[in-house]
Amino acid sequence: MKKTFLILILIVISMTMYSQKAALHTASGVQIFNGSNAFINAHNAASSGDTIYLSGGTFTPPASFDKQLMIFGAGHYVDSTLATGKTFINGNVTLNENADLFYLEGVEITGNFTISNNHSVNNVIIKRCKINGTFNALGDLSNPTSNLSLIGNVLMNRLNLENIQNSLLSNNIISNTFQGSNGNMISNNIIMGFIWGSSMDYLFFGSNNTLTNNIILWEGYNANVNGSGNIFNNNLYVEPTPDYGATATSIGNYTGILQTTIFVNQTGNTFDYAHDYHLQAPTTYLGTDGTEVGIYGGTFPYKEGAVPHNPHIQLKNIAPTTNANGDLQIQIQVGAQED
Repeated sequence: MKKTFLILILIVISMTMYSQKAALHTASGVQIFNGSNAFINAHNAASSGDTIYLSGGTFTPPASFDKQLMIFGAGHYVDSTLATGKTFINGNVTLNENADLFYLEGVEITGNFTISNNHSVNNVIIKRCKINGTFNALGDLSNPTSNLSLIGNVLMNRLNLENIQNSLLSNNIISNTFQGSNGNMISNNIIMGFIWGSSMDYLFFGSNNTLTNNIILWEGYNANVNGSGNIFNNNLYVEPTPDYGATATSIGNYTGILQTTIFVNQTGNTFDYAHDYHLQAPTTYLGTDGTEVGIYGGTFPYKEGAVPHNPHIQLKNIAPTTNANGDLQIQIQVGAQED
């Protein structure tokens, strides 16, 4: 464990020296790739089971991923990446059939995240990322993706979950709506339900889901559900009379709550880094587990700044020139992360 941690520290320190670095960590050692195509080159050199660390900067992704990889960026909150810069993946991320156990944390994706149509890509974890495009997992459940975990993300656009089952959406900030969800657990999210395009939309289409401890801001038509057999427990609604769909179970929900009384600082129906999503009254609105509803409750409380759990560079001071003795003064502070 100590050896592994020291290797990680050396990787993150080396990645502060220049921009756009991708470090490929394999069983045989570490290889560093440079430039905007560093991510592509590291991916092409990687084998299933390897780990890629991305520095701050903007990276072009591979056309698709068809192998098991763990990928860590520096984060997507500006105030948590002052020493490194944010990690951007400029384009779309696409997973194919052989990308089981794919893990991604601490990046901002400018495009869409897609699991290829009717592909079964299982045990995928997407954590503490920001996805600006849509999240797509389309299909007819003839070859479903299972055990997907979306945890602590900022999801700016629609989630299309037609080919997802037995999966978890937890402690995310969802600016739009989610569609086609069947047999999934949806807990401790903030669901803003912003209208899709110029048309009206449901909160979601889907059946046999369990929704607990969420905060649902949209009111009116967008608070409705098109589906059956869903369970709604201890969710907080701005809408006074939400429609839960056919043959639904509804217990302990908080309805008709003024939006201005929910959060410490939040307005509108889209995510903003300047907002504060802590509850004004965290002991008033409790979830099924006794913790507060929303992203700071539950099993996976939202981490401030969405800092990824690899060693985090907190401070970086590198002198522009050497001193009289020819030494270059470098000060780097790295913090270990428990999660």
